[in-house]
Amino acid sequence: MRAFQKLVYGVVRKIPAGQTRSYKQIAMSISKPKAFRAVASALAKNTDKTVPCHRVIRSDGKLGGYNGLLGTKEKLLKKESLL
Repeated sequence: MRAFQKLVYGVVRKIPAGQTRSYKQIAMSISKPKAFRAVASALAKNTDKTVPCHRVIRSDGKLGGYNGLLGTKEKLLKKESLL
């Protein structure tokens, strides 16, 4: 795992249930404000179930992708009462 991915996953693990963050907010929190696409790419490659990638959404409020399973992301967020 690359150092950048470790940073991203560490921040995402800290997002509490019932809350979301944008890809841009994650990028800003690791001091790389222009790296929001790289954040999305890192999350798309994640296979660790302890990283709640479903809590990261687009800045415009749309869900964005979730390992190719958008419906799954929506179900997980509904389960946490976020939608």
